[in-house]
Amino acid sequence: MKIIGLTSLALLAVLYAGGARAAGDPVFGFWLVETQRSIIEIVPCGDSACGKIVWLIEPLDEAGQPRTDHLNGDAKLTGRPLCGLEMINGFSRDDPGVWTSGSIYSPNEGKTYSASMKLRDDGTLKLRGYLLLPLFGKSQIWTREAGDRGGC
Repeated sequence: MKIIGLTSLALLAVLYAGGARAAGDPVFGFWLVETQRSIIEIVPCGDSACGKIVWLIEPLDEAGQPRTDHLNGDAKLTGRPLCGLEMINGFSRDDPGVWTSGSIYSPNEGKTYSASMKLRDDGTLKLRGYLLLPLFGKSQIWTREAGDRGGC
């Protein structure tokens, strides 16, 4: 009985240590996208990484209403607000600062792409969205932000 208890405790410790390492990963935090029109907060989501829009340069549309995901191909999702929208998810951590096998949603196109992200030596974050293979994609460089600039 003690062996089972110690084995369970050891397993929990290993699982916690893995999650703790990922939780302190340098990609987590606030990032200003390449166009400088939004800030994405990347956070741990279990063993993966996800991120949502936390600031928009123009949070309201021409009618003074919150901007929505109007280009989404799924008609049920076109009315959801862009602020708070999860843009990235499902990333697997390969090494500190290196995440692969995720997806990134582009509200400018209403499409989701496979993606990877890597912290560069200069402290910027390189994201690559692609179809099928990374060769068929596009990269963006995001810069670290101190916070969400007051939110949306």
